[in-house]
Amino acid sequence: MTEFTKYLSLKLDKSEENLYVISDETGKRELHSYNLKDKSYVKVTNEQENVKNYWFTDGGLLTATDLNGNEREQLTYTNKEEKVQLTADDDYYHHYGVYMNGDFIFLRNHKEGKIFELINYSDRQQKVLSSFEEPSSIIGKLDDNHILMSQAINNLDKKIFIFNVKTGELTDTELPSGRFGNYRSLNDTEALFTSDYLEGHLNLYKLNKETFEFKKLTYFKWDIQKVIVLEDKNNIVFEVNKKGFSKLFKYDVRNDLLETLDFSSCGVVHSLANSQDKLYVLYSDMATPHAVYEFDLTVSSTEKLFGNEEIDTQINTTYSTYPSFDGLDVPYYLYQQNDKAPTAIHVHGGPESQARPEFNELYYKLYKEGYQIAVPNIRGSTGYSKFYIGLDNQEKRMDAAKDVVELRQHLINKHQADKDNIFIMGRSYGGFMTLLLITQFPKLWKGAVDIVGISHFTTLLSNTPAWRREQRSYEYGFIGEHDEFMQCIAPLNNTQRIRCPLKIFHSHNDVRVPYSESVQMYERMKEEKKDVELTAYENEGHQYLYTENQDDMNTKIIKFFNEQTSK
Repeated sequence: MTEFTKYLSLKLDKSEENLYVISDETGKRELHSYNLKDKSYVKVTNEQENVKNYWFTDGGLLTATDLNGNEREQLTYTNKEEKVQLTADDDYYHHYGVYMNGDFIFLRNHKEGKIFELINYSDRQQKVLSSFEEPSSIIGKLDDNHILMSQAINNLDKKIFIFNVKTGELTDTELPSGRFGNYRSLNDTEALFTSDYLEGHLNLYKLNKETFEFKKLTYFKWDIQKVIVLEDKNNIVFEVNKKGFSKLFKYDVRNDLLETLDFSSCGVVHSLANSQDKLYVLYSDMATPHAVYEFDLTVSSTEKLFGNEEIDTQINTTYSTYPSFDGLDVPYYLYQQNDKAPTAIHVHGGPESQARPEFNELYYKLYKEGYQIAVPNIRGSTGYSKFYIGLDNQEKRMDAAKDVVELRQHLINKHQADKDNIFIMGRSYGGFMTLLLITQFPKLWKGAVDIVGISHFTTLLSNTPAWRREQRSYEYGFIGEHDEFMQCIAPLNNTQRIRCPLKIFHSHNDVRVPYSESVQMYERMKEEKKDVELTAYENEGHQYLYTENQDDMNTKIIKFFNEQTSK
């Protein structure tokens, strides 16, 4: 059974009296609120499907849900008087943007198509304002007549545009291409944003909203991830992701003064909210389950408001790096046992993502069973500069696999990993890496777990909608250009080399990695009489959101590891 609640997306409502958060304590994700005065905690939504996101707008609440994890979010607006379904077309993805001049404006794209349509919703009618051939996003409101938008030019970088809602004109801001986020308006003429302009880390910039000239404000060698503007519209609080660990800072924009906040830097700040001199933080670390805290900016005190209780087993955790085959330093987190122990290596998805030192219930349960768990950020991960992100692209894929092989040996040499009982596992791209490792380095693994993983880049790209295919091709390779390499390394083409048992988990509604990726791997291995088992969930997508399914998968993984270790 699930012992811990997962919380995400902490926000403060317009009255600044209630904190809202999505949690899965009812068995699926619903929206809850916590009253700051009377400390009451209540469930706000009662949806048939999981609540994926929410916004406070037009005096009410806008929520997004999807059907069985298919990511095609439908938008519903609720206030005291009414409940309005803004969208109800499961053939489309809907991406909420802004509320302007009494209208809701959002983007949509067809599940099989490439065109993104900008929609104005007014008086229960939808009107297409414009269409775009590039994957597009709404950044925010620039003024009463203009929206700031981005369009992807590859798997990482974006171009920034202004869209005039009156004329339908899209204008290039002529800002450089790059990663762009955390757009926050300060006043009529100034805003803040984060980008990797000028160098490879996400730093803070000030933007002139009239001329689009920008000025770099910070010079961290790590990424700034979360930014909130305080009520005076001058001071801000932001999170720096240093080696995966969150460090909070307060910054006076006008006077260029930086202050370190005395909040825990041992884990991950998942969400930030603010009211007057109080900061509200959703936080967890490797040994501390998710909870919400109040941090007083005046006296630097911290108080827990609500969330999970402390764990009942002490965990020994560490962070370190190891040299890979080419001398590259690769970081990892370790749930470390004191004696020689069976060890699991877990590779994160993305690969443009990052494992961080947050609480993970599966790791905790494996640790209590006597396992070490190593979680690396192999080349291609975010959080360590743009240079590091690009080190695994396309035909450099095997370099990332070698990072994991080197980690295995490092754990044997330095952390008493039992060389005869080392498991490999991963989710999504990490699932692909798992399959790659058991086909290219088959003698090294006691067992393997592939969760919603890719078995062949060519079949993945062929079965991926056009709007997503090009973005993934910059990372994985382009059909017609990198075919020979993709065929050569494809786990599906090398199943005869597999020596260890494999557990596969997937879901029927996965739109990122189609279910067929796991089916073809399973069927090929069964034909070859390999030791393989496939578990598929009918009501999930790429993420598993129902606690019943999470429990089932975690229980099967732990049982599988224990059975193999005892052999």
